[in-house]
Amino acid sequence: MMKKPTTSIEGKNVMVGDLLVNRLLPAESISNVGPFLLLDHGYPVTYKQDALGSQALNEHPHRGLVAFTYVIKGEVEHFDSLGNHEVVSEGGAHWLSAGNGVMHGERVSAGFAQSGGTFHAIQFWANIPANHKNDLPQYKALKADDFPIAQLPNYSGVIRVLLGKCGAIESPVESLSRAFLYRVTLNAKSEFRISTGGDIKSAVFVPNNPVIVNGHLAGESQLVILANDGEEIVLRNPGITKADAFVLGGPEPAETLVVQGPFAMNSQREIADAYRDFFAGKYGAITKLQKA
Repeated sequence: MMKKPTTSIEGKNVMVGDLLVNRLLPAESISNVGPFLLLDHGYPVTYKQDALGSQALNEHPHRGLVAFTYVIKGEVEHFDSLGNHEVVSEGGAHWLSAGNGVMHGERVSAGFAQSGGTFHAIQFWANIPANHKNDLPQYKALKADDFPIAQLPNYSGVIRVLLGKCGAIESPVESLSRAFLYRVTLNAKSEFRISTGGDIKSAVFVPNNPVIVNGHLAGESQLVILANDGEEIVLRNPGITKADAFVLGGPEPAETLVVQGPFAMNSQREIADAYRDFFAGKYGAITKLQKA
């Protein structure tokens, strides 16, 4: 039985540093999809050769959540207070598990802006369960080849496991919240069926070329929320060029969840503690600031 599409979210424009993005989560009608708390879609932007690029780092803290930035086109540069400085390109990702607090910032890399091309990326935040919110922060830079990939039946395309598991293949980064995130690339006029379980909250994000999600046509930068009344998600590409769909979801957080600003905690008191520790400088500082 197919999951019924309940809501189609178009999002709203917000500025993140120097970039205009479409914020699809949280929305007025829904605050989260299982453990996923935020979804920002960085619209495709074309940089001319020798452009200055987005040099604003947008430095900010995180606590109690995982930030996952996936690069569809271009390059994203990452800095954090752990001393990491990495650049990832098309098909790669920055994975930051904030734990008990960290400072980080991201931007279009200066090297990419100078060479020119199309930039296109998405960022997700996922909750860290209460018993892991005091863990030490961790970071990994992931290349496209780091993510497992499988061919779909009937020459329909490919699936990449970015977070969580899908059958026998598993993401290279840990998902404490049992969050899953798949990139499904469908060939022209192709269809793919996947089961996520009847008790699992799930959604499908379509970044560009339209995809039919359980009978609902989803257009550019739309998020389709699915009900828990079935198990199956059917994706169909009606066009004659390849189309992407990001399937995301997981179980609802088992504890009370309070999200405010860049923090995801379990009470207002813990939110206050997170801000207090930030202003006290306990998350460290980004000192390794340099151009790519």
